[in-house]
Amino acid sequence: MNRTEIIRDSILRFQHLPLRTIARYILHNYGPLFDNNIEGIRSRIRYQVGKVGEVSRGKVKDRIERTGEIRIPKTWTPKKTPYNLKPGLWLCLADVHAPFHSPKAIEAAVKYGQAEGVDGILLLGDFQDCAAITFWPSTAKRDFDKEVEVVIDLLDFIEQSFPGKQIVFVPGNHSWRLPRYYAAKAPELIGLPLLAMESALGFEYRNIEMPEYNQIVMAGKLPVIHGHQVKGTSPVNPARGLFLKTMSWSLCGHFHRSSEHTSSNIRGEYLTTWSVGCLCDLNPDYAPLNSWNWGFALINVEKNGNFEVSNRRILPSGAVV
Repeated sequence: MNRTEIIRDSILRFQHLPLRTIARYILHNYGPLFDNNIEGIRSRIRYQVGKVGEVSRGKVKDRIERTGEIRIPKTWTPKKTPYNLKPGLWLCLADVHAPFHSPKAIEAAVKYGQAEGVDGILLLGDFQDCAAITFWPSTAKRDFDKEVEVVIDLLDFIEQSFPGKQIVFVPGNHSWRLPRYYAAKAPELIGLPLLAMESALGFEYRNIEMPEYNQIVMAGKLPVIHGHQVKGTSPVNPARGLFLKTMSWSLCGHFHRSSEHTSSNIRGEYLTTWSVGCLCDLNPDYAPLNSWNWGFALINVEKNGNFEVSNRRILPSGAVV
């Protein structure tokens, strides 16, 4: 919009406010367009509403009367579209939580993926733990720079293990710790592109794609999420809890447990859901006793959208079953 359009739109939008208040609003949002001069803005407003004398009042075309129909405001809701994986065989690695990853588990999953000749790597959330910037009490070492170095080295290892293969990095709830840290400690840095996770980890240089936070990934007809978006899932069987929330085929990480649940619908379709095991320390200080297990998944996506899931567990010995 040009300056006149901004003035007129602001007057119509805030008909109930004093003109100087409208001028402050314009100064705050469009100051540089008006040389940051609030009196100049106020004069333009007065001109548009016909309050600058009889002579000038007659020069105003389509003078704005501060009455009119109330319009429905535009929504702030962003348009949500899925991220679509290309057809092929994908190695799904969830909950690595570097630098608290398990080298034995990662090595087992990577070797299995190499043997299967996968076409791409799906890092399904919480690849980086971000322990150094969490607000939760922790006995873990807090050194964010060193943590990032470990994550970069681990990404280098995965790239070297699968040369030329596409890597998709899905942000999980631990990835939220970075923008949440900015919001709490340095809100002026929230929108700084150089400090975004994808910039710090060199995703563009590595040709790694990163969907938006909470964006659903579609592996053909299979919705894939990290899992923190699903509230109130069953602690007995995460896959069943996922089914009760999605009522569809679906796959998730986040719960650090391999599980599967199948139900049928009224059309006789089998709807199966899966939760994928983790690749991190199974006995961290914050949860020394749990029912977690190491694991990963293979997702074969066909061109027609059909899919096949192989949900694998990794034994403490490193064997894949």
